Amino acid sequence: MIFAGRDNMPMTVQLNAIGRTSTGIIEYNVNTAAALLTELPPLLIYFVSGRYFVRGITAGSVKG
Repeated sequence: MIFAGRDNMPMTVQLNAIGRTSTGIIEYNVNTAAALLTELPPLLIYFVSGRYFVRGITAGSVKG
């Protein structure tokens, strides 16, 4: 938050703020939905490029 400012908070900080109401009650359904939406882009990238990632790791591990 120091470098990015208040407008560009990290997703973890935003998730903590989105699940709380003004009464201080934690809304777990909102928290869970926000966490799922946050996890989708990295998971999608992993499943799309996972084959190439494993191919690159195994290519670098063999000698010659």
